Amino acid sequence: MNKTKVIFLLLSIFSLFLISCTATSAGNDDEDGPFEDAIREAAREKGLQLPLSEDDFEKLPLELQEFELTYELLDMYYLYGHMKDELGSRNDYYAKAKGTPYEALPYGDIYYMFDQMSCPFTNYFDPSLYDRLTDLLYYSEYGVGFGFRLDTIEHTPNESAVISNVYPDGPAQKAGLMDGDIIVSVNNIDATREYIEHLEESSKNGDTYEFVIERGSEIDTVYLVAGQTQAPTVFVNYRGDIPMITITEFTDTTIMNSGTYGEFKEALQQTEGAKATIINLADNGGGSVDHCESMAAELLPKETLLGYTISAEIDSSKDMVGNVFYEQIIDTSKMYASTYEKTEGGSAKDRYIVFIENGNSASCAELMIAAVTNARNAPVVGTRSFGKGIGQFYIPTIAGGYAGITNVQFLDKNKNTYHAYGIEPDVIKTNLKDAVDAAFEIAKEGTMVRTAGYSDTPSGHFALTRRTATFKDPRNLTRRDYFGAFRIKKHPKHSK
Repeated sequence: MNKTKVIFLLLSIFSLFLISCTATSAGNDDEDGPFEDAIREAAREKGLQLPLSEDDFEKLPLELQEFELTYELLDMYYLYGHMKDELGSRNDYYAKAKGTPYEALPYGDIYYMFDQMSCPFTNYFDPSLYDRLTDLLYYSEYGVGFGFRLDTIEHTPNESAVISNVYPDGPAQKAGLMDGDIIVSVNNIDATREYIEHLEESSKNGDTYEFVIERGSEIDTVYLVAGQTQAPTVFVNYRGDIPMITITEFTDTTIMNSGTYGEFKEALQQTEGAKATIINLADNGGGSVDHCESMAAELLPKETLLGYTISAEIDSSKDMVGNVFYEQIIDTSKMYASTYEKTEGGSAKDRYIVFIENGNSASCAELMIAAVTNARNAPVVGTRSFGKGIGQFYIPTIAGGYAGITNVQFLDKNKNTYHAYGIEPDVIKTNLKDAVDAAFEIAKEGTMVRTAGYSDTPSGHFALTRRTATFKDPRNLTRRDYFGAFRIKKHPKHSK
């Protein structure tokens, strides 16, 4: 649905609400709550007549506009709003921030309202967070840095700093550093992984560093100039003739404009001919559904069913006199990747696949694992995954913020769910290095099939009724806290 249609829809819904305000205002205002009173008072102050037209609605204080439209977004799109009767009336939330930690936040009543929903991934983000959240949703990590990825599997933070992957066209590549280089020292200080990471975090654009490196039997000195880098999200490493493809997240823009999916296709081309491949999704918190669906499709035959979605949709109906009414309906749909229309099957559909996961593998990472393991019985190594089988719409709001609303729950092809429980590994390895070692052994043998399933005990990440966590300041925004499986839904004409 495009943004013009959605804003018209929400304003149409709002006009029905205003009609009720008008009718009640002729009688006893005590029957109303503070939100209806605020609408009528604002209309009187501005000389506006109820019900308001779209143009008149835009003359209301922005706080009222934002509250009404975010409430309607929850009413129409929040999966559990009516399914579990979580969403109350406007007056259950309006003017309720006073005397709470939310009072100090801009649009505090809206923050309060969203935090009354049980799902911790349904959140409001005020306009001050728009740019930061947009970066998290659309782009892989970027900033001033060295342009390489250190090995975190074979070496602990206090051990040697070994370069696992050099970013294309980054400062490290320009300085002549290569995959596998051991960093002996930087600026005459012995290098550990922890030291290099600290040094990179504090670097400024143009800072020059003297790297002494060990490459094979040779010791060399190179000079690296820190600069802007865009992190890849897909990395390839080999043991013998078996590649391990590590995916750190699923996002639209990385070092490639085609994003993580583009990087993954390139990695599959780079490893073409491999009979077995390890897909490492440890610590992958998820990201764009479009990317993980398409990437799962690359490992499957043509038109393989990925699973099902249970989603909140908007339905409309007319009464006998032509008035239009809108309501939320719950719809179940089959899930396929759009790439199936363009291919005879995934480019790696015939490879033996082994997955690595851990407790931080969530959402889109789990979607990819569930889709492929149910279709191909691919084995999984590591620890139980996070258990996030839901997805969000991120919708720009009328004031220039975002509403992140849980809109969909994912089921596998057998209509089973891992949500709130997690995906169990076939081989349990609590240490990532041990998991990688085991995955390579399994890939080398190429005979193990999946026998485990989903956990039968709750993961503890999701409350049954409402949130149990204490207040968390939304301005402390991190990639881990607010990532997951999502799609961007653009609509209000006043959004950025």
